[in-house]
Amino acid sequence: MSDSDTVHVYDTWVRGKNGTIHFDVMTTDETTALKLARAHLAGIGEAGATITTKECQFCHSEPLVMFSTEQQRQFREQGGFILPLPA
Repeated sequence: MSDSDTVHVYDTWVRGKNGTIHFDVMTTDETTALKLARAHLAGIGEAGATITTKECQFCHSEPLVMFSTEQQRQFREQGGFILPLPA
C-alpha cells in the first residue's frame, strides 16, 4: 500500500456559533487538513470559528479503499474530504 492509498484521519472539534461542530478531515497531512477544515467551516457558515492543530488533531490512518468512490475521487482531486459527525 502506498501513501496515496492511505488516508490520515484528523479528528476535529470546533466551537461554532450554535455549539460544538464535530467532523473528521480525511487527507494526507496536517496543512491540508487545516485548509480543508477551514473551507468546510466557511461552507457551513462558520468561517469565524477557530481552527488550529488543537481543534484538528491527527487520530489514525485508514486504507483509502474503505471509502466510497465519491470520497476517493475527492481525496484524489481535492486532497481530501470531510466526514461530518454528531457532536
